[in-house]
Amino acid sequence: MNISFAFPSVEYSVNSIMLFADGDEYNWFDSIFHFYPQIDKEQLLPANPDGKSKILLDFFQNFYEGEKVKNEIVQKVVSYNEHWQIHRSQVEDALSDAFQYDVRKTFNDITGNITFNPICPRFLETCTFDVFYLNSERGALGISLHEVIHFVWFDIWQKHFDDSAKNYETPHLKWLFSEMVVDPIMRKDSRLSEINPYFDDGCVYPYFYKVKINGKPILETLYEMYSCQNIVSFMEQGYALCQKHEAEIRAQIK
Repeated sequence: MNISFAFPSVEYSVNSIMLFADGDEYNWFDSIFHFYPQIDKEQLLPANPDGKSKILLDFFQNFYEGEKVKNEIVQKVVSYNEHWQIHRSQVEDALSDAFQYDVRKTFNDITGNITFNPICPRFLETCTFDVFYLNSERGALGISLHEVIHFVWFDIWQKHFDDSAKNYETPHLKWLFSEMVVDPIMRKDSRLSEINPYFDDGCVYPYFYKVKINGKPILETLYEMYSCQNIVSFMEQGYALCQKHEAEIRAQIK
């Protein structure tokens, strides 16, 4: 398993941001205005998608050309890659145990794209994910751990269930389940949790920590299930639990 961090282009960053412009954009763009208060909210929000894209592209091209930002990106490419290599063997060992197969021989072309997007999507079909450029190298590793768990999880899942990958994305239940399982997988192995700076404050979406089934936090139930069986059995039984209580889960994450 290997991750290579790179800065693809300013255009890539804008395209990454625009992935979220079709949803509840006033909420999604809050993070953009938080980190880039120079962007004119009154100009950006009413614009159509092409207009938004052009406004953002003009802004980020100028932003990137500033000597400080360009140098920071160069340094982040180096520090992210170096920090990953320091911990690579530890992560490979932990994930090989977690998924009960040798991940050292697979997923050797994962790319972490450094972008100006504070929201960090992942793309299963290309084994790529985005990392916000303001992350530290420790933060970049924490993001990476979350995403590589998804890559390995769905690789095993698809081989076992032979289903459609389109169901692995939001809002499908298989996506919800995959997001929850990151917590028990990291929690069970300190080799993962100890190098993830986000673990103590929550390594999955915050609303999952509030979801309860029969009065018990669902993450606790999933952790107990994961801890006492092999990964495929956990996939089967954990998903069956989610199917049985889907309405309750969805009602609690609104």
